[in-house]
Amino acid sequence: MKVSFVILTWNRYKFLERCIQELVNSIDDELNSEIIVMDNGSTDKTPEVLNRFVNNNLVKIIRRKKNYGLNAYKKLFKQASGEYVVIVDDDVLNFPKSVDKIFIDYMTSFQDYGFLALNVIQNEFTNGAKPEPSFYVDDTKEDKTIEQGPTGGWCSCFRVKDYSKIRLRFLFTNLNMKRGEDGLITKLLYKKLGLKSGIIKKEYCFHACGPYYAKEFGHLDREIEKYKNSGLKNFIDIYKQYK
Repeated sequence: MKVSFVILTWNRYKFLERCIQELVNSIDDELNSEIIVMDNGSTDKTPEVLNRFVNNNLVKIIRRKKNYGLNAYKKLFKQASGEYVVIVDDDVLNFPKSVDKIFIDYMTSFQDYGFLALNVIQNEFTNGAKPEPSFYVDDTKEDKTIEQGPTGGWCSCFRVKDYSKIRLRFLFTNLNMKRGEDGLITKLLYKKLGLKSGIIKKEYCFHACGPYYAKEFGHLDREIEKYKNSGLKNFIDIYKQYK
């Protein structure tokens, strides 16, 4: 197995259905790829959506009765069989063709990087969760360019061999909205192994984050509940403006 795509989901079944289908369609080498979806205690129609993929050989489904928050990633990563793990947010709704080969190609070419994300499509409704351009510096090798800088977990890859060296520290750190899995991994990879993080400049996914798409897909109340549980009042106020 080369690439394990892992998706942690909770009560966003409309996003999830499209996310899984688009990811399945974008994978080139099905024999050396897998998609692992963990239902983190959903109470909506997520189980029904997942049932539509039970016979798909690419997709492995893990169902949990309780919502363990972002700490569920600790169990999810353990299920991965690939040399590379790609974290996929369930609100990523479009992927470049041959997304598995893209990550293998760039992770092979940029050995001094430990965490690489796809770039994000930005429009009038979302910035894709990507910071401003001033945060990035281009790093080019032959025909490939990485924007070195802050790297979100929307669709991001790391090597299992690198993760194994920071695994214990990761497992013993409590994860939450203020200390997410992506930020912790990038911090530990840099601090312990000197590996950088960045964004693959020319390969884009569509990360439908933000209140506009939450409302369009009927998940606005779910987002407000998430931020309420996390104590992030400023986000609650922003999302409530769309009700």
